[in-house]
Amino acid sequence: MKHILVWVKASRLPSQSYIFLPLLLGQAAYYFNTHHIDLTTLFLVQTFGIFNQLYIIYANDYADRETDLKNTTFTIFSGGSRIIAEGKLKPQTIKNAAILMAIACFIISSITAVYTKTPILVALNFLALFLLYAYSYSPFILSYRGGGEFLQMLGVGIILPTYGYLAQTGSFANFPTELLPILLPMNLACAIATSLPDTPSDTISGKRTFAVLAGNSIAKTVLLILELVAYFFFIHYQQIYFPNSETNPYLYIPLLGIFGSLLGWKGKPGTVSISLFVFFSIFFALSIQILLILFFFYFQ
Repeated sequence: MKHILVWVKASRLPSQSYIFLPLLLGQAAYYFNTHHIDLTTLFLVQTFGIFNQLYIIYANDYADRETDLKNTTFTIFSGGSRIIAEGKLKPQTIKNAAILMAIACFIISSITAVYTKTPILVALNFLALFLLYAYSYSPFILSYRGGGEFLQMLGVGIILPTYGYLAQTGSFANFPTELLPILLPMNLACAIATSLPDTPSDTISGKRTFAVLAGNSIAKTVLLILELVAYFFFIHYQQIYFPNSETNPYLYIPLLGIFGSLLGWKGKPGTVSISLFVFFSIFFALSIQILLILFFFYFQ
């Protein structure tokens, strides 16, 4: 039982939402266009998401094992699972688990490609795996050299929704590109937010995250601007495609994320306030995606 709990902690299961929602959003967009969804494909796509999230968590934990040892300001949202840093699992064990999850991603994406007759899904799988590799591993190591946040934005803002959409339709026809002005700034803001608590150890380790390069205050300001831009396009999208829901109070839920993050505005790494700031930033991103999914499925 103890060993199982260690792996549960290593897997950081709450972060499944980062992968689950973009994949479901792409499929929900297809449903909005056709009023049809293949449940087998839905299951295969979301299963891919489970393996993809585990690959990301394990591979990143292994790559950041030295930095995590220096991290004393980690939170439940940042700093890795702490499994290697706490000596609960050996680095090689986590590395092997990451490789296993990558293989599982390839297998499930191949099965989905055959079932849906959409071979490009295999290519998207490799692209999704590559983004993490480029983020954490040589010769790229963009999480250290700078630009890691943009890789995260591309992965969850474009690759995963596209994977979900193409799995259902097999074609780029009618792909909702209007979602990109919502998803890209929103996910970039979320990527910046989750790096904020780790700036002390990232600085020591030579990581060139945006928060390290610009400082926490500027990073928070840019993050807030990105969230406002994403919310503006979200409301604009809703007014065009879901005009009957203009008076729906749910539309204002994401604003709780923006205003809530102000409660932790002055928070510094290692304080409760910074965790509060990150929580509400994540809340903003998740609430936008959940509302879009609900609109696609229910507000026709």
